[in-house]
Amino acid sequence: MTEILLNVRDRAESALRHLHFLGYSACAFKHTFRDGLDKVLEDYRRATGISLNCHVPLGCGSGDEYDSVWKASCIEDFPDVVASLGFGDFFRKEFVERFMAKGFFKSAWDGPLNRIFEDAGFRDPDGWYTVYSVMPYVMLVDKKRLGDTPVPKQWSDLLGPQFRGRIIINGTGDKVAEVPLLYFYKEHGEEGLSRLAANVSAAWHSAQMAKAAGSADLSGAAVYIIPWFFASVCRRKEAVSVVWPEDGAFTSPLYLLAKKEKYEDLAPVIDYVTGAELGRKSAHSCLPSLNPLVDVNLPEGASFKWLGWDYVKSHDVAELKDQAHELFIAEWKKQRRRNAES
Repeated sequence: MTEILLNVRDRAESALRHLHFLGYSACAFKHTFRDGLDKVLEDYRRATGISLNCHVPLGCGSGDEYDSVWKASCIEDFPDVVASLGFGDFFRKEFVERFMAKGFFKSAWDGPLNRIFEDAGFRDPDGWYTVYSVMPYVMLVDKKRLGDTPVPKQWSDLLGPQFRGRIIINGTGDKVAEVPLLYFYKEHGEEGLSRLAANVSAAWHSAQMAKAAGSADLSGAAVYIIPWFFASVCRRKEAVSVVWPEDGAFTSPLYLLAKKEKYEDLAPVIDYVTGAELGRKSAHSCLPSLNPLVDVNLPEGASFKWLGWDYVKSHDVAELKDQAHELFIAEWKKQRRRNAES
């Protein structure tokens, strides 16, 4: 890491106002994201004489000193540009009302987007959020374990009794990937989460799923709900199939929040995150880019599910995500107790 990426671990909370860029990215892409940013920041320092104060956490799943930055009481205490992912705290109702709805942020998308994303409605009509890439969730099917059961074609197929105890979902222990749960919750309600819980045997890290699929591992499953990147790196190509659901891959957004008043000053950083160079690297890592100059190289017929901005802005999506997780885990534990007693 260059000297520009300052260590802020011991800074006082008041120093948040001096953070120019806070960058979170997908675990499998963090080092690529940070390495390219280092060069942008060095070029910026040489051109302007200004060293930008930036923080790019590299850990996965662990806490970070900026986890509560969304609670900043005034816009001056919030970083000038934030890159984040998923439906977390920056989608909480109180954050949206305090900052987003007051017009403090500006979208980087003035021109066209990659057509598939434009058609799916990923452009924020209010110009608050800039979704620049997505993390798709797909199905990874173990052909031998699936047996004579028809290959699932849509997400709703996974709620059927034929998949009882035959699905493994992305997660660890009693912590399950919340994005798929949120989509199931939106479309099928509590009943859908209950039916899914009956069919899920375990929650595994994505790398563990990719390693087990198609192998002789007796703890494996017929179907894995998994990020596309990890499905694509499963080595047993002849024993598995990657199923892109007909109704679209669940999508977790990678997005920017860029302050209007700081947009011009931080344009090189914003252009880097939304630009074609990083977009091509992102697409290569199975994180399709919205940049229209990037060939996202999707499977034929692939499409994306999106919650929709009307839904996102009329609900506290972060709270709904937490609620979906709580409901699923409670039902999942109940189902496992029943199975243990029978």
